[in-house]
Amino acid sequence: MKITKTPAKRLASAAGVSLVLALPSQVYAHYIPAEGEPTQVHGTVMTTWRSASPVDQYEFWQIPGAFMGGDAWPVSQGVSLDEVSVTAAKRLDENTFVKLGVSTHDGSDAHQSVGIEHASIGFVCCDVKGPWVVEFGRMSAAFSPELLAHRSTSKFTEPSLIADVFFGRHFHDQGIRIWLHETAGWSAGAEIWQGKAFPATDGTDGGAWDAFARYSFSVGSVDANIGAWHYRAQASSRADHRYGGGHQHTPVAAPGEQAVQFPDVRYTGDLDLTGVHAGASIGVGASARVGIKGAWAQLNMEGILHDSGSREADVTAGQYAVWVQPYLTLNKHTIALRAERFVTDNTLTGAAAETLGEGAGALSEEGHTPERFSAAWLYQWRPQVQFRTEYISDQTFADGQNRYAVGVVWQGSFFNSVSSD
Repeated sequence: MKITKTPAKRLASAAGVSLVLALPSQVYAHYIPAEGEPTQVHGTVMTTWRSASPVDQYEFWQIPGAFMGGDAWPVSQGVSLDEVSVTAAKRLDENTFVKLGVSTHDGSDAHQSVGIEHASIGFVCCDVKGPWVVEFGRMSAAFSPELLAHRSTSKFTEPSLIADVFFGRHFHDQGIRIWLHETAGWSAGAEIWQGKAFPATDGTDGGAWDAFARYSFSVGSVDANIGAWHYRAQASSRADHRYGGGHQHTPVAAPGEQAVQFPDVRYTGDLDLTGVHAGASIGVGASARVGIKGAWAQLNMEGILHDSGSREADVTAGQYAVWVQPYLTLNKHTIALRAERFVTDNTLTGAAAETLGEGAGALSEEGHTPERFSAAWLYQWRPQVQFRTEYISDQTFADGQNRYAVGVVWQGSFFNSVSSD
């Protein structure tokens, strides 16, 4: 039995360029410091005012048809601190380097927490045939640009649907990475993960791995890149820890308001994600650049939904998300547009299929395909300070919403130390 649903009220159905500019937080995660290079500590602060949130205060943000989790919180109305991060890297000797990154994300005060994004040690070898790099520890994934797209370095203040729906926005996990690092334009490698990052779980029945390759090149004034990746994960009783998963409490609403207990529905099974990404830009004259970039990701999953009441439902899902983003940069100004689309094909079977599907957010709104359209203007006022304005037409829910955002980003180095090597 294939189930779709039109909700009456959603449960929100529910190395040469200045390091200050060349190494923003999203790139710093995969930056390898050169031997003898001074240690640098880099920081980012991003704050934004928004006219609205996609859901009300006592609603759960579940995009229809998606199996959400991780750190995919809805943006909040008013002023929010979207990101604060501090990152550092140091080359210890000819072959060894370490990296450390600490940050807080997501703006809503009720959901903010300080976490370690990077705490790793790496080894470089075989420069003649590489370099080949091996890294161990807690790391950001290298396989997809979506997972490096901190809002401070993106052209938009809100993460993509690919990042939010498939990876819970931020992907940081313990693991090992082996890769050929930016050799003649090529990067390729594989990663094995403990499974602490959504959509996997850790433990004997969990974990994840991925493989990736990408190529960047320049021809005259044209810069271009293309890449592909595959990610496979195992999940055992995976919860949506944003609202449930043993961390939930009974919400207490203000007088006259109504709060609903979050249905703690778990997923057990396998999933595969495959993606491609590409971009190209061309210089026009001395001070302008026109570009376009985009990404597509496909999810296939097969397993069961279950809850504490021993109810179960079989689920198979085929989903994809895609976005395309043209942009124009002229002197200190950038104008960018982004169109996104999320398509689901979920099949649930069993006596508890409708109840568990609703609780997990897996039921689609009949006749509706989630989409989102954004337009942004960015102004680089100072080398370290950027102002932003943004308009979002959010059609992820059938009733839709238009909202606006105004913000500022600071990025820079706190200090440079003299190398002791």
